[in-house]
Amino acid sequence: MGLVSKNFVLLRTGLTVRTQMINRVLIRLKVVQVIYAYYQNGGQKTADADRELAQSIDSAYSLYKTLLFIPVAWARQITKSVARQQRMNEPHISRREILLADNRLLAQMQTNAQLDAYVQSNDFDWLFESDWFRNSCSAILESDAMEEYIQTEKFDFEADKELVRRLYKEFIEQSDELDNLLEEQNIYWNGDKELIDSFVLKTIKSFEDGKVVEQPLKAEFKDDEDRQFAIDLLHYGLDMAQEREQVVAANCRRWDPSRLAFLDVIIIQVAMAEMLNFPQIPLRVTINEYVELAKLLSTPASGSFVNGMLDTIVKDLSGQGRINKEL
Repeated sequence: MGLVSKNFVLLRTGLTVRTQMINRVLIRLKVVQVIYAYYQNGGQKTADADRELAQSIDSAYSLYKTLLFIPVAWARQITKSVARQQRMNEPHISRREILLADNRLLAQMQTNAQLDAYVQSNDFDWLFESDWFRNSCSAILESDAMEEYIQTEKFDFEADKELVRRLYKEFIEQSDELDNLLEEQNIYWNGDKELIDSFVLKTIKSFEDGKVVEQPLKAEFKDDEDRQFAIDLLHYGLDMAQEREQVVAANCRRWDPSRLAFLDVIIIQVAMAEMLNFPQIPLRVTINEYVELAKLLSTPASGSFVNGMLDTIVKDLSGQGRINKEL
């Protein structure tokens, strides 16, 4: 197991989702996770943390493409079923199966060059052989979404896309069984799925009729600047440990520093690193982002605690002339 603990789970997602895949919200979350696990595992070499962060981010992107592939896998399985029944001259082939096999969006996704390249380079036997996949292939045919789709009798691209979106939300986004299956395949996927689901749904929405091979998926990073932001935030965050101890102790008037939740302390540590080393990022943005992380990752009281501590720390550091940004 890597530095990121299998038990370090993102329970829910309330963070703002932006257009690129690995956005700065996810970068901050990953850096906090890696630094937290780094100390929990005895403070290993910085190079180990670098590798862990890279692996964690790459795994988030692979989860995105894996989840995007699952509706395609449904379509392939159902298409095989229809073809088999046709070869055997079955008199009553399910209309629902035929409609899903002919779904325009799923046909487009199957020919997408980026997604196909990912599928060809990975083994998905774990998916095809799972009870969840077999059961879901049957369940989607009997779903309310499928029933409403048939009743409307509007089988154009937009209707096909809406059907896939609804099937995704019901059978992929909300499936605890699938969550467990994914966790068995990759420990880095544990806790990422809820955020990645939102990216997949946005990608489904972005597909346009007529685009096939060239339809772009979300890029892993918006640009090289965001990729470098991840590396720099990790390094600055690790370097901030000693100063964080001093600053928190000096400003922790209402709490005993030794009794603080360690995860809250790490969130403050990374937030301080961002405040002091990224002058282009407004202070309010930094504070808001790490308060949200505290709410998501730590205790119910952590959001207000981190917010109060960061406001106090900003005033302290501004008074020393070390922060020149307005709050």
